[in-house]
Amino acid sequence: MTSNNRFIAQSEYCTKVRGFLFGHIPAKALVLSVTLLSSLFWNPAPLLAESKNSAQENSTEKLLANTEKMIEQLILQIESQKNSSGESTEFAENPNPTSFFSSVPNIKPVSGSITSSFGRRLHPIYNVTLFHSGIDFAASKGTRVHSTGDGVVAFSGYDRGYGQKIAINHGYGFKTIYAHLFKSLVRQGQKVSRGEIIALSGNTGVSTGPHLHYEVQKDNIKVNPTAYFFDENNPDKFITTQKTLPEPSGNNS
Repeated sequence: MTSNNRFIAQSEYCTKVRGFLFGHIPAKALVLSVTLLSSLFWNPAPLLAESKNSAQENSTEKLLANTEKMIEQLILQIESQKNSSGESTEFAENPNPTSFFSSVPNIKPVSGSITSSFGRRLHPIYNVTLFHSGIDFAASKGTRVHSTGDGVVAFSGYDRGYGQKIAINHGYGFKTIYAHLFKSLVRQGQKVSRGEIIALSGNTGVSTGPHLHYEVQKDNIKVNPTAYFFDENNPDKFITTQKTLPEPSGNNS
């Protein structure tokens, strides 16, 4: 490969890397990082020169390999920081929850029947046994989804396998998730009340068909949502006898 061809190939590679970095790192941090790297490692002269000196070519290849390695390490660090901070950012504390009984997520988010229970099951897509971290409700596309307790919207947007998702912090250690939505009707930071319409159900993310995936967390542990459904025969209590805890690996289809 000639020096010109090598320079062109490296330019195309750097263009792709630059596009990724600008999409993941704040501009100021990116400029500072590039400046430091340039001052320590980068010398454009060998790339632009037409010299056939083998020592310069070896130096250029080594420089390219070192730069690629540094970029890979930077990307891994970015992804690690995103994964470690995602949940804590999503579920920021609810500073002013309403009363305990208004905050407990104790109603069904939709009126449909439960089609998939909390616990181990054969995953409908991956065809392997996984732990189902919530429950699924039958719900056609566009069905109104209700908040199951008073709280503050901690997240409203698209989240990988969950698809379009809403997360609500109810206070008192309670948090709920509503997934595979067609459309969210609330924004992050918005206060919601029990029974309020927050979304329309759908079929987004990893899903075999229109339905609602619903999760409840208590003190950062995913629990069986049916344990908190209102007991019509005893309105002063909640059904809290089920205490099954999920395994580390879960699924949300």
